[in-house]
Amino acid sequence: MNTVIVIPTYNEKENIAPLLEEIQKVLKKIEGFKMGVLVVDDNSPDGTADIVRSVMKKYKNIHLITGEKQGLGAAYVRGFKYAMENLKADVVFEMDADFQHNPNDIPRFLDKISSGYDYVLGSRYISGGSIPKTWGLHRKFLSFFGGWFARVVLGTKSVKDYTTGYKAMRVKGYLDKIDLSKILSKNFAYKIHLLYEMLNLKAKTIEIPIKFVDREKDKSKSNAVRESKESMKVVLILRYRKNERFFKVCIVGAIGALIQIVFASLLVSLLGYRNAVLSNVLATEVAILANFFINNAWTFSDRKVVNFAGLIRKLPVFNLLSLGSIIIQAVVMWAGTRILDVSSLPPYLFLVVLGILLGLIWNFTMYTKVVWKEK
Repeated sequence: MNTVIVIPTYNEKENIAPLLEEIQKVLKKIEGFKMGVLVVDDNSPDGTADIVRSVMKKYKNIHLITGEKQGLGAAYVRGFKYAMENLKADVVFEMDADFQHNPNDIPRFLDKISSGYDYVLGSRYISGGSIPKTWGLHRKFLSFFGGWFARVVLGTKSVKDYTTGYKAMRVKGYLDKIDLSKILSKNFAYKIHLLYEMLNLKAKTIEIPIKFVDREKDKSKSNAVRESKESMKVVLILRYRKNERFFKVCIVGAIGALIQIVFASLLVSLLGYRNAVLSNVLATEVAILANFFINNAWTFSDRKVVNFAGLIRKLPVFNLLSLGSIIIQAVVMWAGTRILDVSSLPPYLFLVVLGILLGLIWNFTMYTKVVWKEK
């Protein structure tokens, strides 16, 4: 099988030559695959492309394409297209240029491809895999919850590492069926969309453990907070495409929040600020009731409870389950303030948003599995 390892680069002059040499040592030992390497350079100002051209004189299976810097995802898309159209690849790898992915793992990926798997993921979060010990708590927190959020919202719990950058995928029937021009992100979050599309194509998927290490040369170009925000955006867009019911729950939740604010303001003006807690509790209950009836009439119109006995039976259950979202938000804030440095507004708001999103996941799950369970 014709196999191409796609490696995007931007200012990797310290890493690219040693990496290509190391890869060549590994490729010499591989049988049954015609191996090639495609470097996709974003016109690096440090001369990365020139170094690759120099190495290409020594190895005929190394290829190079260049282009404007548009982001990691855009570079991979260019590489995938070139690998399929120009190099006639049967299997395509994704691999970082900074030694965070061990070239010695390449044969392990190919063994799984030979065994009939279509999509092989190098996972940091299964037994035998690992992340750098030098990662701070904030990055571990963002990485873990980002992957968990994607798995739960998109309903793909079988995959543990949603944002791994070390993968091998079969082209025919899978990668060549994906419209790469419609990948939602040109940056880090392309990984989520691509994985989602591969799973939708029913690619036979397996994760193998990898030890992800920190880069030794130059500085990392990643921004964990920015990448997490973009990933959440992509996940939510994909979820909307998959099932608009989830977003109806979000809209109803926003309406409920507005109702709570209005009634809390009215009640505290009537009862006085000494009764602020009571006012907010009553306002919360009004919002919960409103959420129940709007969801019943709109979000779950196909499963609507119409008889009085059914409403009386379902309403207390809905009320009780709604407390779960409140508890989740409180736990996220409590845990987050002990992990992150919440000394300014951005990290605080991040925890608020994270709590709301996790609360929405809870609500949606309970609504669909318990209150308006499909018969």
